[in-house]
Amino acid sequence: MTEARDTEHKGHTEGAEARRVLEELARERGFDLVGVARAEPLVRGGERLRQWQEAGMSADMGYMQRPPERLSDPRALQKSARSVVSLGVSYYPGDHPESAGGGRVARYAWGRDYHEVIKGRLFELRSELEERLGVRIKARGFTDAVPLLERSAAQNAGLGFFGRNACLISQKAGSYFFIADLLVDLDLPVDEQGEGTCGRCTRCMSACPTGAIKAPGVVDARLCISYLTIENAGEIPRDLRPKVGDWAFGCDICQEVCPYNKTKAARSRWPEFSAEAGAGPYLDIPGTLAIRDDTEFERRFSGTPLTRPGRAGMLRNCCVSAGNQRDAGYVPALAGCLREDGSPLVRGHAAWALGRIGGAEAAAALEESVMKEEDGWVLEEVRLALEELGEAEEKPGGAAEDATGRDGRIE
Repeated sequence: MTEARDTEHKGHTEGAEARRVLEELARERGFDLVGVARAEPLVRGGERLRQWQEAGMSADMGYMQRPPERLSDPRALQKSARSVVSLGVSYYPGDHPESAGGGRVARYAWGRDYHEVIKGRLFELRSELEERLGVRIKARGFTDAVPLLERSAAQNAGLGFFGRNACLISQKAGSYFFIADLLVDLDLPVDEQGEGTCGRCTRCMSACPTGAIKAPGVVDARLCISYLTIENAGEIPRDLRPKVGDWAFGCDICQEVCPYNKTKAARSRWPEFSAEAGAGPYLDIPGTLAIRDDTEFERRFSGTPLTRPGRAGMLRNCCVSAGNQRDAGYVPALAGCLREDGSPLVRGHAAWALGRIGGAEAAAALEESVMKEEDGWVLEEVRLALEELGEAEEKPGGAAEDATGRDGRIE
């Protein structure tokens, strides 16, 4: 019995030292949050996913329609895993600056592609941990790239709690942070599951333009601006386009209004996530709408998250952003898309935007398209845009006075 207790004590001591070294190295690598959980099925997360799937809220994201049992079990990714190390790194680059126009970009995408940036540091962390502990570690590292409920894993590891907007919220750092994981075959001391509350606050639910937050912690992807502008491969539904506002990639609204972020969010220490490292907070809409092939698109946005929707998806988003800003300065670029772009998806949304902005040049571009366009869906968008222009002209003052200020911008 004494020998068994001594072995157990030794194992606990070695595990505690490994945990101390892990935290030290993770902080040195720039990770802001560190937590550990056992490599066991994420029961609560799996059930939450099942209910969300059954409600049809996963839209057409096939990777989120996999069996909950698979997505909620760390050992399905690595059979030898004993512990799940969850790491958090702030990507908060500050607030959007005042803009004279442009397509707004969600903060996480201002800089470089976080998948590649974080993966590199995870590999470094693993190698340094092996060297310091003097053992061979079988590990698998990833961030948002494998079938695992990473937010649930991070909650199990104590990094935070699920807010009403379904983001994982840290009481130390808010919610502007990436989650990365290391599955390791080490027995490490674990953390208490992340707990917290939004209290009576419902700011995110009230602020969401599309009403995507259907219940506390439940977001309908079909309505979410981030889904519509990133994962969605098709058209943005007509009734949702005005609610997208000036967002060209993603959306931060439910995080912007969160009290935790107003008091806890700290600027990222990783230069790769700064505005200077990538596309920044706003896209040049005319410049983006002028991209006519995938080669140029990749040259422009390679190494950033902005490649995710593809060229047609990004131009679609910029059309919607332009239409919602109702800036007459965007009409030439939109008219060029309607005449020349090879994608019906782009041409159809360009037609919608021209109908929103109005004016003689927009009307002429739409009328020209009626004679040349061969795609049925695009022709329907053109017809509806012309109808909108006709209705606007019948109003006192016409479309420009009704929708915009003297400089062509919304007031």
